[in-house]
Amino acid sequence: MKKYIDKLRVVVFIVIRISLVYAGIISFLQGDWAYLGMTILTLIMMFLPYIVEKKFRVDIPSIFEIVLVIYIYAAVFLGSTNGFYSVFWWWDKMLHGLSGLIFGNIGFFIVSYLNSNKKINIKLSPGFVALFSFCFAIAIGAIWEIYEYTIDYFFNTTMQNASLDDTMSDIILDTIGALIISIAGYYQEKGIENHLTKFLIKINK
Repeated sequence: MKKYIDKLRVVVFIVIRISLVYAGIISFLQGDWAYLGMTILTLIMMFLPYIVEKKFRVDIPSIFEIVLVIYIYAAVFLGSTNGFYSVFWWWDKMLHGLSGLIFGNIGFFIVSYLNSNKKINIKLSPGFVALFSFCFAIAIGAIWEIYEYTIDYFFNTTMQNASLDDTMSDIILDTIGALIISIAGYYQEKGIENHLTKFLIKINK
């Protein structure tokens, strides 16, 4: 299974990068500099997992790298640059569900990194680690909703579709993803390995 996921990771990375390079060339030839800039930004962000692994000496699971790269591609390039938010009503919902998983995992990584740092005389309980990762993801989701509201208010846009239902459904999806990761983080800190913990960023001892 791991070999299959590793191969899938390579395929996903290659396909996405080729599509970005192609889009960059076309936008350059057409003189669409804004589109080119967003394409280059997305391409640079594709290397974030590699940079984090080298900088912090962590092991990012291939399955999480796949989800993260697809999320960045879908949010920045397809969603914002190519208008998929307007074309597909469920696009924003899908990304909110993924964001709960992603930012929950990042929150777990932050507190795990502090826990493993010998320079910091602190040892947080598995329950607190789980709670922090959960709250971190929810906080990011709430900040994003505030951002959407602010843009709508000042620029008369419809990021929130002028709907409380839209805002609440986004937060609920964020919460579900965050809850899944916080449970996985709790098991990981307890030393219990299962299918959920395979998704978590791990500190190299």
